[in-house]
Amino acid sequence: MENKRPGVLVIAGYDQSGGAGVLADVKTLEMHSVYAYAVCTGLTFQNERIITRIQWLVEEEIFEQIDLCFQSVAFEWVKIGITRSAAMLGAIIRHLRQHQAGIKIVLDPVIRASSGKGFWEKMDREAFDEIAGGVFLLTPNWEEIRWLYPDEDPMACCERLSDTCHIYLKGGHHPQHPGRDHLWSKGELLEFLPAAVPGAIYPKHGSGCVLASSLSANLALGYTLPVAADRAKRYTEQFLTSNKTLLGWHRPL
Repeated sequence: MENKRPGVLVIAGYDQSGGAGVLADVKTLEMHSVYAYAVCTGLTFQNERIITRIQWLVEEEIFEQIDLCFQSVAFEWVKIGITRSAAMLGAIIRHLRQHQAGIKIVLDPVIRASSGKGFWEKMDREAFDEIAGGVFLLTPNWEEIRWLYPDEDPMACCERLSDTCHIYLKGGHHPQHPGRDHLWSKGELLEFLPAAVPGAIYPKHGSGCVLASSLSANLALGYTLPVAADRAKRYTEQFLTSNKTLLGWHRPL
């Protein structure tokens, strides 16, 4: 019998430290026995502590990579990370739907690096509402949802957005309860509490990328969204507790 793995297309930046971006996505997917194709949106000049600059790829170069990947695989799942702008993100989503109208997109809206460098310019609520309505799952953290919707309560905002897509609010930047994540799915709110021993978690460069990629992998493997979220939470905690440095180690759950 032929052995097959599900394939996931990841679209993100290239981080030479391997902690975030397409390298982290590919590592995570491989640990879930999912095969990753990767499209690069930009070359980041960085290590795990700082970014000095980014050389963005133009739209035609990104689209050419996507087209070549689709020549090999009819992807059901795509995970998108850093893009130059919200306008570029919207263009990428529209291009993906030209290949497959019903493609399921997991969007991790990387707006600002952990080192503090920002990527997107401010945008109005309606503009991002339209983008969110075109994805299957949105995975912001608290800082990102506050940046996108500064005049809304984060929890109320996620509940509102869940009318058009599923929302996984990452809790690493939770103001009162760090590590407490929330999932809005089909009108139901689920809460995921940290399971690791207190004090054993160490900050990691790229942990948001890892969680979104783990979610994508588990969904591609056929798990329901609540189960995929629980597995992704546990995988990310395993990543955060792997060592004391800023670069985590990957291993199967």
